[in-house]
Amino acid sequence: MAIKKNETGTWILDRTQIPGQERQEVEIFDTTLRDGEQGGVTFKGDSKLRIARFLANTGVSTIEVGFPSSTPLEFDTVKQIADTVEGPHICGLTTMDLENIKRTWQALENNPKPTIHVFTLNIDEASIRAYKADPNEQIKKASRAVAYAKQLTGGKGRVEFSAQNTILALSQSLNPEHSFLQEYISKIYGHAIKAGADVINIPHTVAKGIEIEIQEAIRYFKMLVEGTDEVMLSFHAHNDFGVSVADTLAAVEQGVRQVEGTWYSLGERAGNTPLEQVIMNLCLKPSYNRKYFTAFKLEKTNAVARFIERESFIPIPYNAPGIGPNALRHGSGVHSDGDEKGKAIGENIYLPCSPEDIGWTGNTHQITKLTGVTGVTARLEELGYEFEKAFVREHIMPVIKSRDITYGDKELRMIADEFRYTGKDHIEFVDYAFNKFANSIIRQAQVVLVVDGEKKIGEAFMGKNGPINAVFSAIDDVLELGEKKPKLVVYEPSNRGRTHSSAAEALVVLCGNGNEVNYNLSAPVWVGKAEDDDTITASAKSYVQALSRFMTDMKEKNGTDKN
Repeated sequence: MAIKKNETGTWILDRTQIPGQERQEVEIFDTTLRDGEQGGVTFKGDSKLRIARFLANTGVSTIEVGFPSSTPLEFDTVKQIADTVEGPHICGLTTMDLENIKRTWQALENNPKPTIHVFTLNIDEASIRAYKADPNEQIKKASRAVAYAKQLTGGKGRVEFSAQNTILALSQSLNPEHSFLQEYISKIYGHAIKAGADVINIPHTVAKGIEIEIQEAIRYFKMLVEGTDEVMLSFHAHNDFGVSVADTLAAVEQGVRQVEGTWYSLGERAGNTPLEQVIMNLCLKPSYNRKYFTAFKLEKTNAVARFIERESFIPIPYNAPGIGPNALRHGSGVHSDGDEKGKAIGENIYLPCSPEDIGWTGNTHQITKLTGVTGVTARLEELGYEFEKAFVREHIMPVIKSRDITYGDKELRMIADEFRYTGKDHIEFVDYAFNKFANSIIRQAQVVLVVDGEKKIGEAFMGKNGPINAVFSAIDDVLELGEKKPKLVVYEPSNRGRTHSSAAEALVVLCGNGNEVNYNLSAPVWVGKAEDDDTITASAKSYVQALSRFMTDMKEKNGTDKN
């Protein structure tokens, strides 16, 4: 691709395709369940299984689910996933120890597409000295390990090989003092390829390189190592200086066809390469998507991110590209006007892509104290409220203008619901009791509610779950909604202050559209919010408020509400 003049003297961008060149697939290697756990996140076994099942339907090519030989619990978790999840390659990480490789295979062997990922110590100069590692011995171990892994997987699986910190070692090897690294890199990877490795990973473990250095390193690697044209090259980077996406895309431009990373950069230190950003670049930027494609279903981007957020309890950053609450939102009147005009001609004026492209379900226009009554009324209509503009001007606008904040859909609903449901509380929370039996995991919760004027008591016995879950279940026991009950999609407890005696506040969102992951606040949604000195009481009150509003809507829909 180059800039040149055409026959009329006009400057043009020459995108002439090389004869015979076709778009090439870049595989997505998702290591959220393995490397994503390195930064303070610990997924429980059932959580890992839920995530793996969800990812299996998104088009990721490989899911690295854990380190099976590390603990018996990790082995059981990896095996359960490998035994039950099909579609992508299911990958387990292992050292070069033959017993560990065998253990890894035992966890993976029942999967149709198993991948054994063998890694070795860092091969940069300082690490060799620190570990007192003999390069010749490491080369022999690598060759033996890969050959054994290949023997186990046979023809149905893959073997991936990684030597940590390879990018740094490549750079150091050009220093005459460390030129011995050239032979080390050449042999440890060359022997791994000869032993049967299907995928050769080039890790940027300590991310000190920049984009142009990554390009040079990959080109240099292919010159040093024999047989790279016979295997798939992979790239694994960390985001220490915030350039892992650029580094990864640079590697793709030099022939890498598998990119490794985690969702919204989960991982140790500053995290791994954020997969969603790499995917969006490959799919949405013409410079990349005319040359490459990925099997990942782009429209599931936000659904995956929110699923990971729910299971990890690590919030997505507010302005995270593509997936943050503010990712496609702006407050400028000029921008809002431009977008509205753009919609009329089918174009995005101030947006990098259409929200639908990446499954982003927020509202692109912010509501603040500066927003006019027309904008607020329009958004409330989108959320399902039928307020007249005069009513919004008189009752809702004063509330919005009283605070110098940005109002999201949840906040707007909380304001509107105060008027929508006035005098229509079908359920009132009275009290609760909670017991945890000594030397037992059994927990008992009782609640007292008033439902349409009648006092009722409910109870629930729970296993491993905590008091909030038990109290919510006791409330469900009273109401007996069964399958009609909307799903709990948001539960956000918080403090109202900074002292030990601060009041607790809880927000609950129930959703009736059946999508518990990436709920759309324009769909049937009921919000509850309450405060109390006791966190459980605040939580129960907010849950009851949301359910009461749900019941109001259901009764009005069926024509049975007498209020």
